[in-house]
Amino acid sequence: MMIKRLASTLFAAAASLAASAISFTPTDNSASFYKDGSSGEMIFVGDADSAVVTLSADKGEELSGIKLVVKGDTADVVGNTVKLGTHKCYTVICLLGDGGKTSKKHLCYVKKSSVAPTMKVCDYDSLTPVCNPMLRVKFLNLDYANSYVNSKGDTVRITDNLILSYTDYQVDGINVNDKKVEVEVIGLNNDSTLLIQKPKRHTVFTLKDKLTNYEFVSDTFHSPLPFMTAQISVDGEVIPHNTEKRSEEPLVFGKLNDAKASVESHVYSGPLTINLEHNSVDNTPADTIDARYAWYFYNDSTATLRRYYNKIENHTSVNGLYISDYGTHYVVLTSDNSVCKDTIIAGFKVKTSHLKMPSVFTPNGDNINDEFRPTYTSIAKYKIWIFNTMGSKMYESDDITVGWDGTHNSHEAPIGAYYYVVEAEGVDGVKYKLKGTVNLVRYAK
Repeated sequence: MMIKRLASTLFAAAASLAASAISFTPTDNSASFYKDGSSGEMIFVGDADSAVVTLSADKGEELSGIKLVVKGDTADVVGNTVKLGTHKCYTVICLLGDGGKTSKKHLCYVKKSSVAPTMKVCDYDSLTPVCNPMLRVKFLNLDYANSYVNSKGDTVRITDNLILSYTDYQVDGINVNDKKVEVEVIGLNNDSTLLIQKPKRHTVFTLKDKLTNYEFVSDTFHSPLPFMTAQISVDGEVIPHNTEKRSEEPLVFGKLNDAKASVESHVYSGPLTINLEHNSVDNTPADTIDARYAWYFYNDSTATLRRYYNKIENHTSVNGLYISDYGTHYVVLTSDNSVCKDTIIAGFKVKTSHLKMPSVFTPNGDNINDEFRPTYTSIAKYKIWIFNTMGSKMYESDDITVGWDGTHNSHEAPIGAYYYVVEAEGVDGVKYKLKGTVNLVRYAK
């Protein structure tokens, strides 16, 4: 049993080696060979009803006694050229000039059909609603391009020589650019359908045969999907006492899960103002109304709608919007063209309040601790008074971003202890009333 299996293996290897000793070259340079992958079998794809092929031996050997076998019929070949007809598969047998060794190879020729493939792009059917992200593409008349007759006379399908391509949108930050999409069509037969991601822009579909570079283009597909992009930029402070880090980049809108995931990396000290930029494409099909859109602002801590803007009032962008509430905020942008509705969301967080005063500062001009100022987060109201030991007021301010530089009436205040009183209120409604002593120290630079 083992000897029989070994002999079978050696015979297959020898046949494979022998098959590689003949080369085929089409005389028509516009045509090409396609290697199927099975040993010794080649597919020739062209346009005409027949093609002339030149036979040559590898390693400089001479060919003699060439015979052509087609479904059991054998014919002698004169010279080293042979004319192949449409939709036939041939076995070429020849003697090589090295002592009568025989070699053979299979060659299949497929004529390019004059019937172009067709594609039916289905916006919706019983299984796919119009706003579903998946699109059905139905293919017809594919047999011409993805099948051939092998050496046994069987029809064999080539399942990887078709590419479906179309143009869609992609977003780089907030900018909208065209994006070329290519989908390899694998294993489809005549009347098959392919599910692809529904494009967001009007486009045409191109079916390309990789073997022959023939292309067939569908009618324009009118996308029913609204397509929106937007971003938030924040005019506010980084968390002053550096307990948090956040992205300095504008916050780009996306789906709800994206917004929830990005909240912790976009943390701010309130109150603040936000600027919203809308850069959507009105990709509305001609038989629908112009797309409408609207902004919605929610505070997740209270689950209430706080603000609303819409296209009718020309709110393409919203600038300088004041946010004084703490907690997680979601900004929702919706678009509706009477056919489909889309929603994109961005989220950020405003921290609860924090306020703490230092006990010493050193106003000696070295840019290190030169001002008496608090560490804080989300303080909406602030007032400070500073007095010397005699009860005279040295400083007063309602700007939390500016500290006392240790001067009074443009003169340096003496080193020593000073008393302060602070009254403040956080965005979360927490009230602060702080009293204490701060030491003014001037070290040498």
